[in-house]
Amino acid sequence: VILYRDFQVDPVIGVFFLDDKLEFLGDSIGYRDFIYQDVLRLRARLVSISDKPLFPNYESVKFSTPQREDTTELSIQTELFLNGYGEKYFAEFDLDFRQDLAAHHGKYFELKSKIKMFDFSLFNKGPKIEPNFYSSVGWGDSQHNQYFYGPSAQSSEFNNFSYGMWFSFPDEADRFYPIVLLKHFEVIGQSREAEFARERNQGWLLSFIATYGVL
Repeated sequence: VILYRDFQVDPVIGVFFLDDKLEFLGDSIGYRDFIYQDVLRLRARLVSISDKPLFPNYESVKFSTPQREDTTELSIQTELFLNGYGEKYFAEFDLDFRQDLAAHHGKYFELKSKIKMFDFSLFNKGPKIEPNFYSSVGWGDSQHNQYFYGPSAQSSEFNNFSYGMWFSFPDEADRFYPIVLLKHFEVIGQSREAEFARERNQGWLLSFIATYGVL
């Protein structure tokens, strides 16, 4: 759903340990490692969930938007890389399970796919860029759906889908991070017209990540 009808700047200090397997990213802390060659990877994270915008934070924009209790989720994700993570990579399929730990104790599953279209470098130099066609579909139980979409979202159901373009820079950052992402998202099912989703149940998102190495 749309939580803030304006742009957001989200500064994060990222700290990585143990050959980048342990990562702290401001709103999450996680560990990831391959469990079968470079084909199957497991990722576990604690993720903070909040409706509070960072910058800008205009009261006029926040008016009538959901103000839910802050909470924390445990996320366990399996990541399958077809032909491996390396140079022969051409697709990725992820299954993410989330369990709320504080506010509602609901459960959520999301299936994500990324299909590599081609790769290139700007002006035949610089980092390699991989455009991927991206899609996802999510399912939540009734506790999860009521927290995210409103009290009337009482069914356990498929609640959202999205699709778009995901640009990875595999020589510069892990493919987990969308350096540039353009996607359309939409709430579906009974959750679509629940209180927190009504009139905010679909839209387009454009985001990008810029980094600066310190150490």
